[in-house]
Amino acid sequence: MLADDGLPATVSQWGTAMAKIVCVLYEDPVTGYPRTYARGDIPQIERYPGGQTTPTPKSIDFRPGQLLGSVSGELGLRKFLESQGHTLVVTADKDGANSVFEKELVDANIVISQPFWPAYLTADRIAKARKLQLAITAGIGSDHVDLQAAMERG
Repeated sequence: MLADDGLPATVSQWGTAMAKIVCVLYEDPVTGYPRTYARGDIPQIERYPGGQTTPTPKSIDFRPGQLLGSVSGELGLRKFLESQGHTLVVTADKDGANSVFEKELVDANIVISQPFWPAYLTADRIAKARKLQLAITAGIGSDHVDLQAAMERG
């Protein structure tokens, strides 16, 4: 099986292509996590305004209220992705030629970045990332992705 770039794809035991996901997240809080939060609980939301039901996952592998948007929280993705045969690389080291992000980007299929701690996907980085198929913002915005270079790449 070949990937979109013509290179051999890594295949799971079920015959599906596996992905390498590089996730650039905030560093963990330097002074530790807050002892208390403004809310004592997480509100239960069953429907959106207008009546649409909310997603109903069969299970979660994190504690509600846990900070998922930093390196140790891994967006709550590691257990699920690895159970499906994918590789998840999580780092806060995103700047410079010797950064973890720069080194792992070369063979990444997916990059996940945050709007206030962006891993800039410049035209040069997109060109180096031969297997890159998807750039995701864990939040809102796209100003950290060179959209023209991404469109030209396909």
